[in-house]
Amino acid sequence: MKVLIATEEGVFALAEEGQAEKETGPESAAFVSAGPDAAYAVTVAGALWRRDEGGWDLINDEPVNEAVWSFAADPQVAGLVYLGVHTAALHRSTDGGATWKACEGIKDIPGHDGWSFPAPPHVPHVRSIAPDPLVAGGVYIGVEEGGVYRSIDEGETWESLNEGLYWDVHTILPTTEPGLLYATTGDGFYRSEDAGQHWSHLMAGLDRGYTVPCVALASDLEVLYTAAATGSPPSWRHNDRGALAAMYRSDDGGHNWSRLERGLPETFHPMIRSINVVGESDVYAAAGNNVYASKDRGESWVVAATGLPNIRALAVI
Repeated sequence: MKVLIATEEGVFALAEEGQAEKETGPESAAFVSAGPDAAYAVTVAGALWRRDEGGWDLINDEPVNEAVWSFAADPQVAGLVYLGVHTAALHRSTDGGATWKACEGIKDIPGHDGWSFPAPPHVPHVRSIAPDPLVAGGVYIGVEEGGVYRSIDEGETWESLNEGLYWDVHTILPTTEPGLLYATTGDGFYRSEDAGQHWSHLMAGLDRGYTVPCVALASDLEVLYTAAATGSPPSWRHNDRGALAAMYRSDDGGHNWSRLERGLPETFHPMIRSINVVGESDVYAAAGNNVYASKDRGESWVVAATGLPNIRALAVI
């Protein structure tokens, strides 16, 4: 097992002994994601790189001509990767990123023209991409601001999953349990038990509402981790204490949350961008220039790597 760290100055690998070593490859990395046979990184400029046993290779220096806001590799289907972009569009590749096709069906979603974004010029984007763990080739997207949608036909048609859900979606998390979905939004955490037909807003123990990352323990889908800030990104820039973020765990599927503190900063000035779980008890989180690690499901933490360039994402290979 190895943790890949995407930073604004390249990709680093965190070894089990806690040393982070820079890998030869992309000069920057805004996103990193693992497929069944390779890992992928998208640079800050939007170029796509692929990592296999032989190292990193540039696959496509400009897969799309729009600003990239999200990226995902399907962990079950080799070569299936997605890019979400600034115009609330999704692009799909089945050959590991060499060629791409726009999922034009998104434009036919009712209400598409009403999607927006708070900051000028108010252009929405696909903020989250989650390959469907139950349907090969299926995919969920979370639009900021526009809601959650699912396609099982290669992006030709889309199902709206937004009854009771706040439409400023940050992360959509489908699970291997039929019907069970989780989502984080600008107004907190949501859970659906009927495949997104209805959502419950669950905030017990969450004293911050701007929730972003969300992961579940593979062996127990009721064990969840998230991080939340006191407000949206514009407030971070106008506050000398930054995001004032914190990390949380739920042991009952989001109904109740506990703040994780032992070994962590009292509050995080930079936002916690990424959380990953490995096996039964290992958890990794990235914020600013640091990677934090826990071996006991988040009860206690250590700084696993520090002094790195600004971290944008984590992936486990």
